[in-house]
Amino acid sequence: MTKRVMPNSAGDKELRAVQQLPKTLAVDNPGEGLHGCWKSEKGQVTIGKDPVTARLSYTEPVGEERVHGWLDPVAGEESLWHGTLVLLKAGEGPWYGPSFGPPPEVVGDIKVRLLKGDKPGIETQIRMQDEEDWSELTKFEQEVGAEEKPMPTPDLSNLLPMEARSETRDT
Repeated sequence: MTKRVMPNSAGDKELRAVQQLPKTLAVDNPGEGLHGCWKSEKGQVTIGKDPVTARLSYTEPVGEERVHGWLDPVAGEESLWHGTLVLLKAGEGPWYGPSFGPPPEVVGDIKVRLLKGDKPGIETQIRMQDEEDWSELTKFEQEVGAEEKPMPTPDLSNLLPMEARSETRDT
């Protein structure tokens, strides 16, 4: 790395890295505290960074299907995220936009709050699409070793087969 000599107030010269990033860019992401597998008496959920979009993603298995939602921070609130929920069939990946076909039907909303304290925890509330009231709070504890489990990478191969990709490159 190339060094640049910068004079300081005492007249001495100080060596500084030319490509050094300002410290103000190192912003903590409060959503990282949500990453992991969480369990409660009602079941298990997974929250983590989506491998395609890097968005905060919520997943809860429901039989052969699963509930999925993108979580966004709530403005003016500390440690609170909100998202819309969709029901995905087994083997079906999240909807990333119009190139992935029509959007799935929204089945509800979710609020997730990160609990501060000695033991990591979250609280969730869900409101189904046809209901006006939010469910009671459900408290989750983080599973031991859950932070080591990565979010599954969706299979995107059926969206644009390899033959179609090679034809696009040839033209």
